[in-house]
Amino acid sequence: MKDEQLENAVITLHIQKGWPIRRVSRELGISRERVRRWLVSNSVLRDTTPAGEITLKKKRPSKLDPYKDFIAGLLEKYSDITGQRVYEHLKQKGFDGEITIVRDYLKSIRNVVSKTPVRMVETDPGRRAAHDWSDYNISFTLSGKTEQLRRWLTDVNDVRIHGTTKKRPIDMYIEEHPFLQPLPANHFDTSLVTHKVVNQESCIYWEGYPVCRTREVHV
Repeated sequence: MKDEQLENAVITLHIQKGWPIRRVSRELGISRERVRRWLVSNSVLRDTTPAGEITLKKKRPSKLDPYKDFIAGLLEKYSDITGQRVYEHLKQKGFDGEITIVRDYLKSIRNVVSKTPVRMVETDPGRRAAHDWSDYNISFTLSGKTEQLRRWLTDVNDVRIHGTTKKRPIDMYIEEHPFLQPLPANHFDTSLVTHKVVNQESCIYWEGYPVCRTREVHV
């Protein structure tokens, strides 16, 4: 996030949302001294600029306004929750806007660090397998049923447009299905334990092959 965007986020969260300096510092990943310096600078600028030279912008209401406190609560509980998951929570609360404004708002209040480009390897259908896993135990308490995650995969994940491929996962599965091979008769030996450092795409290289994983799951 550029300094100007970060400064605007500080002022918005502190003045408009009433967040204390400590919370602004924690959420944006910057020092409290830097937050204070920007707030003081902004206050001095407003106090020393003639009223006639100040152009006030009329703030347009946003569909997100009634839900911003709820979003703040989600970010406090799950600091790295995805925009898609926040959007799903908002839909359950009655939000009828698009996911784009949710992602834009999250970017404006989060400390976005520039990423080093990663060379992704794309293969033909049936030439590479992907395996996702999670180290978290998930308890489903809303319905008391154990097929809740499968329903989410079927009704939400598989039919939405993927951000990278711009296709629905279910359509890509249909395209790839004829190339899939049967599973081996015996289970793979997974007894080997090793430690790897993942990149920002949550991928590692194992024996020359890229392996991608899902870091965590919020349900």
